[in-house]
Amino acid sequence: MNISKQEEAMLMDMNKDLSTFTFSNGNQLWADLYGNKIKILAPTGEVQLVINLTPTGLALDINAKEININADEALNLSSKKINLVAAEQINIESNGNLIQQVKKDCLTEVEGTHKLIAQVQKITAILGNVEIKANDDVRINGERVKLNSSD
Repeated sequence: MNISKQEEAMLMDMNKDLSTFTFSNGNQLWADLYGNKIKILAPTGEVQLVINLTPTGLALDINAKEININADEALNLSSKKINLVAAEQINIESNGNLIQQVKKDCLTEVEGTHKLIAQVQKITAILGNVEIKANDDVRINGERVKLNSSD
């Protein structure tokens, strides 16, 4: 999103409560005191950061090439809904355990191949069935295939 010179001039004329500051690198800080909005613009006019102070709470928009967040102890995200979208790839890496706790249903849809690789695989249904359905063959390969065995 860019702000043209004409839009900038209109905003300055319409809103005398608009304060601006230009940094040495050409970025600008705009504080719209009447509109309860703070913006940081690139020298090209591209909006990089918007802080909007609304009656229902703070709204934050970031437009950046890269965002890095570092926390020594914990990084906590809490919201009604969290969406992650990547054009190419999402990586989750842990040098310890990965624990997923879901209170309701969990659905994983994969258009390609879904692989689970571990030293040991365990699938447990606490209440109900374990269902395996395939459009083609079902293959089970192992040294021994035990059915209805407790060991």
